[in-house]
Amino acid sequence: MRSMWLRVLQMLLGLWLTLADARLLKFTNVKCLELPTNAGFSRYEYCRLKVVRRNQVELSLKVSLLELPITNLTTRLQCFQRSDGYRPFIYNILFDFCKLMAARKYRISFERFIFDAVRQHSNFNHSCPWREDHMTVERYALDFTKVNMPVPAGVYRLDFTFYAYGIARTLTQVYFEKLE
Repeated sequence: MRSMWLRVLQMLLGLWLTLADARLLKFTNVKCLELPTNAGFSRYEYCRLKVVRRNQVELSLKVSLLELPITNLTTRLQCFQRSDGYRPFIYNILFDFCKLMAARKYRISFERFIFDAVRQHSNFNHSCPWREDHMTVERYALDFTKVNMPVPAGVYRLDFTFYAYGIARTLTQVYFEKLE
């Protein structure tokens, strides 16, 4: 009988320690900008966050592509950390979006980590030439058990600048917070 109570006490203590060490990763804002160099190439249909429940926020965005097919798509991924304003933080990567989407065994990298996390909630499931008339991310929520961002606790901004044929077309800024 005493060992049973001891086990129950151990389980409760373990549960309390797990909850006390709760980690949180959530979106705080999103901004979608068509750059001046866009020139009718694309148009954001919507770009929003929706609070599903406390500490769970979903990202949805849709950009219509007006000049198809797209055979040359490059992305610059930049990470900023808030500390007296947003300052560059570790990552500033320019990569070929077409190659990333085409390769099943793309080298392990930050961009692969980000796009693999988003892939099941988007139409980023094929390579170039891009023939669909839109790019979407639907109801994507950050989940610490699936996306353990390799950054310390803090407030961050990820900038995704998409270039088509070497010309900057759109900028998507995703703000999130990591608590430990």
